[in-house]
Amino acid sequence: MRDLLLRRPVRDIDLVVEGDGIAFGRDLARRLETPIREHPRFGTASIELPEGVRLDVASCRAETYAHPGALPRVRRGTMAEDLARRDFTINAMALAIWPEPSRLLDPHGGQADLDGGVVRMLHPASPRDDPTRAFRAVLYGNRLGFRVESNTRRWIRDAVRSGAFERISGDRLRRELARILSEPGRAGALARMSRLGLVSVLQPTLPADARVRARLARAERLDGESAAGATWFAYLLVWAAGLTGEEARQLARRLNLPRGPARVLGRWPDRRRPAGKGAAPLDADEALALAALSGGRPVRLSGDIRIRGADLLGAGIAPGPAVGRALAATRSARLAGRIAPEEELSFALRVARKAAS
Repeated sequence: MRDLLLRRPVRDIDLVVEGDGIAFGRDLARRLETPIREHPRFGTASIELPEGVRLDVASCRAETYAHPGALPRVRRGTMAEDLARRDFTINAMALAIWPEPSRLLDPHGGQADLDGGVVRMLHPASPRDDPTRAFRAVLYGNRLGFRVESNTRRWIRDAVRSGAFERISGDRLRRELARILSEPGRAGALARMSRLGLVSVLQPTLPADARVRARLARAERLDGESAAGATWFAYLLVWAAGLTGEEARQLARRLNLPRGPARVLGRWPDRRRPAGKGAAPLDADEALALAALSGGRPVRLSGDIRIRGADLLGAGIAPGPAVGRALAATRSARLAGRIAPEEELSFALRVARKAAS
């Protein structure tokens, strides 16, 4: 409803049922003759519709938290309870389509906050129940150009001081950070995280000053000018450039990075120095980060691939993030020796089509 009311593209549709959502979804999938994936733990099911649209069917739920940062305990609930468990007022709206006529359900003032450009949590305990909501406040505020409401800011800072964020797993933190650093306006997102006290949650010595934000903005500009296909991790490297080796390794552990990225981040302080003969080739993320840190001067990418974004566009792939992801995956596959040069285009097309679906 948030994106619909803002007239933004709506790609995923959530249908909430007062009753057994999985049974309803199963019947709907049978009528539509389309596959369904069921998730009994959460009372949800996913249906793939034509044109890459996904319909998620869920039972109305209520939830409780055993302690701050814990995954919720879920039980069947009413529509009012389901909306009350949401993260922000702008996400706590629904369109009632039965019984007719349809009507907007907005018990928490979400439409008024949409009109006012405000990200507002529903209650003081929200960022303690699920501290990842604080990062989502940054995400939505940055994406929509909204301000975070004053009480919400205070509740987030209180949650940081209470130690609630220490209970969040590295995987959950990494996913939220990856979402933020995958969207435009990374410098603005960093400023928002800094104002809310969220930077120290990741690594106490991570900088968030104007110089770092300028480097992030430069990386974003360079990324847009190239077809290198850098990922969110490139922006983390730019951000973490001032850390010592041990501090970088602490950050890698806090985010529970997979072995490869953890190794790259841990050696990053040394990797930033000019590489000697026989040094391991840079990947797309390292190359973009080094270019941003060197004032925009291009860094030659060893082992580069032959295809470019134009090749994917010419093969029918629509412009968008799928192109960059496909190029990045192709480069990684080539560097790992999993594909030959003549297989680059077919491999990239498969990745791009999957990413766009």
